[in-house]
Amino acid sequence: MTALKRIDEALFGFGSPVTLGLIRILTASLALVNFLLIALDFDAWFTERGFYPAWFAERWAEGIPRLNLLSGVTDPGLTATLYVLLLVACLLTTLGLWTRVASVAMFVLMVSFHHRTPDVLHSGDTLLRAMAFIVMVAPSGAALSLDRVIGLWRGTAPAEPAPVSLWPQRLAQFQVAIVYFTTVWHKWYGPAWRDGTATWYVPQLHEFDRFPVPAFVDQTPFVQITTYGTLLVELALATLVFARPLRKWVLLAGVLLHAGIEYRFNIPLFGWIMVSTYVAFYSGEEVAAWWRRLAARAPGRKVVALSSKGLAWQPGPLRALQALDAFDKVEYRRGETPGMSAQTEDGAPADLARATLARSPGAWALWLVPPLWARLLRDACGQPNEKPLVADPDRAPARVP
Repeated sequence: MTALKRIDEALFGFGSPVTLGLIRILTASLALVNFLLIALDFDAWFTERGFYPAWFAERWAEGIPRLNLLSGVTDPGLTATLYVLLLVACLLTTLGLWTRVASVAMFVLMVSFHHRTPDVLHSGDTLLRAMAFIVMVAPSGAALSLDRVIGLWRGTAPAEPAPVSLWPQRLAQFQVAIVYFTTVWHKWYGPAWRDGTATWYVPQLHEFDRFPVPAFVDQTPFVQITTYGTLLVELALATLVFARPLRKWVLLAGVLLHAGIEYRFNIPLFGWIMVSTYVAFYSGEEVAAWWRRLAARAPGRKVVALSSKGLAWQPGPLRALQALDAFDKVEYRRGETPGMSAQTEDGAPADLARATLARSPGAWALWLVPPLWARLLRDACGQPNEKPLVADPDRAPARVP
């Protein structure tokens, strides 16, 4: 029973949702870039004027029912509309805004377009689709999301993300391991992989050429090294990656493997997609601790944001502002002078809105609408919106208590 309890805890235990939030960001952002790249040839891939008319998807499926909102659709306007909705869903999922609805829309539309034109896909696209499913069923908006920031602002979200069931993260780990295991399994049945010559044949497909490599790379014994080395690394990514003492080195080997493929061969986003899944092997606590160490080393001076005299930062909005300050470069304090203001660590006056926004990476998108950040600061402090948020250079710097 003890062993079964440990297995149950390993598969269905609770922990930090930070890693799931990071998986959401990586998966959705790569999906967005991927579909933006494909959009450059939209007519060629998704209209009746192109290489793949609608009937092709039906023939390719061979009568097997598939999730495909575009089944039988020949109107390019409708197809383009759904494509735009897919891009919007990917963007919203990346930001973590209306995460559940956006992630469901992203998955359903991604599957539909994959089934609409299956021949443009590579294995990275297939893994991306599987990861999109995991993002959809996971509590992926519980951390690193605008949904959480809004919840903090309204006071409905806890100061620290609540622990969540980690079975979706385990599912992601197993998915990645299965990808690599089946890859090794199928390769080993190929004579070229067993005799150590497989990596010689791949570069002969010159339509995939990207950057040149030295001639010795395609000669003996380097071909044998890369052939058997590929098999060993992929097998390790399917097995040894679960051993914590070896995890870092196995994943590093995987990064180097895909970096080499990405450098030499033009397989759009394949390496990026594969490597992005590696984060699933780290717990949310590990990711958060790593980020805190990185933030402590981030360059730049801190700035102190001061409220107007007699007003205090509201607890919920303050936590939301601090959540956007990923590098911990802003300190929010109660001020002692009329009007909101800001100053650097050495006491020099600073522009409150500009200084705090520049140090809050989670809000950088608001550079497009600068007044919005100033309004958020006022609302967070209960300050009337018509008052300016610029430090008065003629006034002595406010003393920080």
